[in-house]
Amino acid sequence: MPKFDLRHLNPLGLAKVLTREFGHHAKPPAMPPGALVHVGEQLTDKVTFRIVEYNRENITIEDTDNVAECLRFKDTKPVTWIQVTGLHEIEKISELGQRFEIHPLVLEDILNTSSRPKAEVFDDYVFIVSKLLRYDHDTKNVEVQQFALVVFKTVVISFLEAPTPIFDPVLDRIKKGMGRIRGAAQDYLAWALLDAVVDNYFGVIDGVDQQLTDLDDALQKDAAGVEANVLFTAKREVSELHRLVRPIREIATALYRGDSALLTEYSKPFFRDLYDHAIQAIESVEDLRELAAGLRDFYLSAVSNRMNEIMKVLTLFASFFLPLTFLAGIYGMNFEHMPELAIPWAYPALWGVFIVLALGMLVLFRKKRWF
Repeated sequence: MPKFDLRHLNPLGLAKVLTREFGHHAKPPAMPPGALVHVGEQLTDKVTFRIVEYNRENITIEDTDNVAECLRFKDTKPVTWIQVTGLHEIEKISELGQRFEIHPLVLEDILNTSSRPKAEVFDDYVFIVSKLLRYDHDTKNVEVQQFALVVFKTVVISFLEAPTPIFDPVLDRIKKGMGRIRGAAQDYLAWALLDAVVDNYFGVIDGVDQQLTDLDDALQKDAAGVEANVLFTAKREVSELHRLVRPIREIATALYRGDSALLTEYSKPFFRDLYDHAIQAIESVEDLRELAAGLRDFYLSAVSNRMNEIMKVLTLFASFFLPLTFLAGIYGMNFEHMPELAIPWAYPALWGVFIVLALGMLVLFRKKRWF
């Protein structure tokens, strides 16, 4: 095992999600329905669009920051994936939504990075919003951002707060024509993107599990050397991880059981497989919660046992000196007529009594296994 370093247990960065959702980044109260307000941090310099159009034979990739460039792909027959990166420029998001006839309430959820993860089926499109998680092995932190998906008949629009390498494998499969993706419809692309999201949940779970394992090793070696705030922070952030991952089950259920014409029978088995992966991820996080709670309980028990050991030693010393103090107190009294005071060997005799009492108590305590 590598040498344990408490720096490995820096907070996972999930606490900032709570700050963003319930702190000073929250949406202003009493806003009218459909009011477009960006809630969250600005993580990119500007909003950009990557347009990936493909079929079995051809693929076209364009990068732009102009919304108008996206509009000509609205009714094309090949599958088109429009990647929107950045949410802070409300005008661009609003224009894109208006041109693709996305409901203002959906746009509101897209811009609000504290939106509850969910899947909603409309007449012309399917809307999905979830949390995108990625474990950074260098900083030992979990990167969190909102991921939204709008699935049309031939177009899939994804919304991200910042660039991420999570979807690079999906883009590589499209470029190289690997697997079924180039010959499948837009709902298969939606599944591929959500599958990448869930796969990264497992990466996060593995990273957090390794941190908890390191913490467990440290507790086994020297529980007193681990700070209590590290344990309580770990437990709190694992609970936050569970809150972020748990809704993916509801999303997967809505997709594979949904009756939208945009979700074809061809892709239903893949969404059912996504549901199975979601259940596995949630169960794994629940195991992490139990592990984190167990580590906290172990720490409290170890601290309590250490305190008991200290108190036992102090009690033994007090027990040794109690009868000796009693005898010393008697012969320390200022009475003139005390018979033993006139005996020449009274002082060494009293020391002998002290020694015999102490040794007798030591033998008695050992026999009773009190130490």
